[in-house]
Amino acid sequence: MSAVPAEAWLAMLETSCEKLGSHCLDIIIDQSGSARPWLPSVQSVEPPLPWYSLFTGLPEAGALHLAPLLVRVDLRQPLQRHWLAGLMEELADRSQLLVLVSQWRFEALAEHLVRCVEVQQNGVVSLLRYYNPRIFPVLFSHVLEPAQKSNWLHPVLFWSWLDRDGVPQHLAGTAGVPDASNKFEPLLLSPPQVAALCCIQDAAELMQALSDMHPETWGAERRFQYCYTAALDAYRKGALAADPFKAEGCCEGGSA
Repeated sequence: MSAVPAEAWLAMLETSCEKLGSHCLDIIIDQSGSARPWLPSVQSVEPPLPWYSLFTGLPEAGALHLAPLLVRVDLRQPLQRHWLAGLMEELADRSQLLVLVSQWRFEALAEHLVRCVEVQQNGVVSLLRYYNPRIFPVLFSHVLEPAQKSNWLHPVLFWSWLDRDGVPQHLAGTAGVPDASNKFEPLLLSPPQVAALCCIQDAAELMQALSDMHPETWGAERRFQYCYTAALDAYRKGALAADPFKAEGCCEGGSA
């Protein structure tokens, strides 16, 4: 399957929503990947788009221009849909947009996703950039334990993103209900999990260094998977050490 235009991706998402009886898409915009903040654009839409900074309540809350923004778009509202189509078009070649569908109240979903941002690694609290679509799928394929995945699967019907080749990807959720007891266990990353995150950056560096060695028929996603597997294998064999500074590309910050 090849890359699809932004409008085609949006049409696919609309079809999925219709089948699930939903009319809203929730999106997470990773503002840190842009030269300008996206919040003014979000706030310019009428009728107003519900939005929430996923840094709310965290030490980084003041960096609103860099915060990941959760936005709920009502597909029945033509102007909101038009704005979303334009956003998808502009970010089509950038890894800044993660889409999900949830039946939770917007406020409950936002508060839950904020709590997913903070993780502990080596006794330090960091920000897990799960909202980056280059990091998100690797979390589920190589990093998270089955029980840990529920933090992201429980509140959603599905997640969607574009891979490195511009092809839409889909991850089904479990569509649970909000926990009335408000129980939530912060994610504790083990050293092997931190290493698996480091390998994302290692793989990106390998892709650049070995760009001429891959078959021309390979797409960017296949090249990444090849390089990521090589980096992970090197770590497991002791030929590559986990570098905390590389993990910062996936886990930023470091508040005590």
